Amino acid sequence: MKLKFETKARNLVNLYETLDKAIVLPSVVLRVSEDWESRFSEIRALGERVIIRSSSNAEDTQNCSNAGAFLSLSHISTQNKTQLSDAICKVAQSMEKNEGEILIQPMLSKICSCGVVFSVDKENLSPYFCIEYDESGSTSSITSGENAQSTTSYVFRDYEFKEQNHLSQIVDMVRELERIYEYPFLDVEFAFALDKSGVEQLYCLQVRPLVITNKTNLFEQLSKNDLTRLSKRINMLSKITHGVLGERKIFGVMPDWNPAEIIGLRPKRLALSLYKEIVTDNIWAYQRKNYGYRDLRSHQLMYSFFGIPYIDVQLSFNSFIPAKIDDILATKLVNFYLYSLSQSPYLHDKVEFEIVFSCFDFSSESKLDALQEKGFSHQEIATLKNALLDLTNSIISSTSGLYLEDMKKIENLQKRYSELLNSQMSRLDLLYWLIEDCKRFGTLPFAGIARAAFVAMQLLNSMVAENLITQEQKRQFLESLNTISKQLSSDRSKMSQEEFLRKYGHLRAGTYDILSPRYDEDFEKYFGDFEIDSLSVEYDGIIFEQGQLERIDQYIKHIGLQINANELFAFMKSAIEGRESSKFEFTKMLSKAIAIIGEIGEYYEIPLEKMAYLDIKEILSLHSTLYKENPRERFLHQIESNERDYLATCAIKLPPLIFDGDDVFCFSTSVVRPNFITFETIVGDVALDGELHDKIVLIDAADPGYDYLFTKGIKGLVTCYGGANSHMAIRCSELGLPAVIGVGEEKFGIYKKAKRLHIDCLNQKILPIF
Repeated sequence: MKLKFETKARNLVNLYETLDKAIVLPSVVLRVSEDWESRFSEIRALGERVIIRSSSNAEDTQNCSNAGAFLSLSHISTQNKTQLSDAICKVAQSMEKNEGEILIQPMLSKICSCGVVFSVDKENLSPYFCIEYDESGSTSSITSGENAQSTTSYVFRDYEFKEQNHLSQIVDMVRELERIYEYPFLDVEFAFALDKSGVEQLYCLQVRPLVITNKTNLFEQLSKNDLTRLSKRINMLSKITHGVLGERKIFGVMPDWNPAEIIGLRPKRLALSLYKEIVTDNIWAYQRKNYGYRDLRSHQLMYSFFGIPYIDVQLSFNSFIPAKIDDILATKLVNFYLYSLSQSPYLHDKVEFEIVFSCFDFSSESKLDALQEKGFSHQEIATLKNALLDLTNSIISSTSGLYLEDMKKIENLQKRYSELLNSQMSRLDLLYWLIEDCKRFGTLPFAGIARAAFVAMQLLNSMVAENLITQEQKRQFLESLNTISKQLSSDRSKMSQEEFLRKYGHLRAGTYDILSPRYDEDFEKYFGDFEIDSLSVEYDGIIFEQGQLERIDQYIKHIGLQINANELFAFMKSAIEGRESSKFEFTKMLSKAIAIIGEIGEYYEIPLEKMAYLDIKEILSLHSTLYKENPRERFLHQIESNERDYLATCAIKLPPLIFDGDDVFCFSTSVVRPNFITFETIVGDVALDGELHDKIVLIDAADPGYDYLFTKGIKGLVTCYGGANSHMAIRCSELGLPAVIGVGEEKFGIYKKAKRLHIDCLNQKILPIF
């Protein structure tokens, strides 16, 4: 039977006793102008409690859903005529007079879970069933965005479930609805509830066509064969153990050099290949070996799965094992780390803080002792402790700390950069040497200094944990640091624009992205005309209580660190400041290299938008090889191929952590991950209230009560809470308004303090500009 889409109420009436794969509740449908009392007996027959919903002609159409625009009232008693009458009137009044119907259905009880499923991705129509649900018992937490923690599942449309479960039931229901309506783009609300015998039953609560006008259509950009190839490759990689310890592979987008944050989840080929070239192919392993960890040179840390960058977490965990540890204990440690992450996947962006022992700090003894409960012997724990202690002492020494040599290399980088710019090299040769020097004298020492800075933060945090300093003293210390970020804010307020750009002009929001303009290319975009606030109070350092430094000295001596308190604070200051300054310096070289790539493209009459799809190795190959074929034709051929591949990059959905090849077909996640709406990039001033026109507005929740914002000409929207299927997410998607729904409390607090936000929806990145 083929049905046509009508109103919300009529859709459900038509599906009642027609839909086989789910239950549709009985309904009483009233015209807005109808006397409801004439139907009172029918309403009472629905049960003691009902839900009264709007069914306007202006909602649930193929052109506009108007999600949440009209009223629904739940848990209305059919035994209380006054309450029932008031509810019906309120719902009627929320719609235009005589322009809709009122839908009355039994109120579900004993709800186990409730949610929304889209038959495709609502942003680009990629071929996935996208299911978001929670188990709180609420019938509206997903659509209202009031639930900060929900579960989201993605199922590839051609996936065949090996066994029946809730997800397979939902998918079967949607597939049947697609056949009934002969339409593949659906938005369906559902619930699981217990029936009288205690069996969970699936209910279909609403069906509407998904609005697809003016959207990129990636419906046919992925096939089952594509994902099968990827699944097999992941499973094959899991069998490769050459020089790597541990029983299993895990791949993640955030652990260790977190590519999701640095280059985004969907970088174009140039950005991805640059990151591999100057960091994750070789440099990362050389740095770890230089600092006393296991030698994993020749191993690549990052893989590209259809263009999405993933870190080999097993390899990463290997690389944090001190070189002095034998293979037997090292294997045991790696397996422990892998198991810990599999049991607590929400720690995927905090593995170095919460899972791995990569250095020795003030809390290490108690943490290491806890390994006894995990099957580690006293001797194994002592061996690990001594190895971590030796490694940490070699890094933090005030006279011979490993990071000190790296600081000197960064100083050498400045000299080499000037020499290269003053050379008479061709653009191609200059590009080659900029990349080579950036690796040897830039990202390699930066990686070392960043490692030292991580150790510094571990030590600082553990001092608070062990009550050696207070949170306020930690803040005083961090406020006293003279970082590049602080210098930038200060200089912006006192330098002329010309002076400011002379110093900071090489910076760009997307460090590896050729399409992200430098500060000196689009100053107005980044800074607009806002006034710089007066600088916050700066501290000279921690204000210590009497005898506090002596107590810290005693604790340092007790745990075996070969440094005193004053030297320790000097190390932490130097390392944390050095991390920012070294990144600042190496990005000069990288930014110049990217600019030269643009010039090479201009020479061959290839615009930046196309050069973004060219692999850096393809360009660098011209340095040592002269081809008979015109380079322009080689470039264009590669660009065309990579552009096609990028459509699959935009279409594919993969979990934050991949444990098994099957995860590419079907996965669920409850990790707090923001939901990015549209694929646009915007930069704008932050607004919490007041004048909202052309501003990026921040609100707490994705509640339909904020619909007035869409009349204010806002540039974008960021919410603290809310899911991909909330009303605001749907409305922003329909309107093509860039938005980030559900960033979480921590990030939301940061963004509220920013002057401006740079939002890259495609790569799922937010850069606050203070």
